[in-house]
Amino acid sequence: MKKYKSVLKSLGYFSLSILIYLLVITTFAHFNLFSYKTVSVISFIFMCLLFMISGFNLGRKSEKRGYVTGAFIGGVNILFILILSLILRSFPGIKNLLYFSILLLSSTLGGMFGINKKRN
Repeated sequence: MKKYKSVLKSLGYFSLSILIYLLVITTFAHFNLFSYKTVSVISFIFMCLLFMISGFNLGRKSEKRGYVTGAFIGGVNILFILILSLILRSFPGIKNLLYFSILLLSSTLGGMFGINKKRN
């Protein structure tokens, strides 16, 4: 039960971080501060960092196999993004497979770093 509680807590932080990021980036886009290409690069880097932090936090709470924990939370976060995109009627294409694979890899790496930086 404790594991599910930490997964839900991590998913809550993930969704809250995405909402805050969307507010900031839409404000920048509204005032035309960045070009479209710059925004897409910033979005990619932010999502990779967010997935890595999510995997790191859950990996730190894990007992063993941080890479499995990181991959699990990465899969849950990707599933959340897919459900959100279906609700907003933006259907992901085959191009997004590489994007989601990179996000899953960054979450797995975060889980591996998290298990090694565990608090004693």
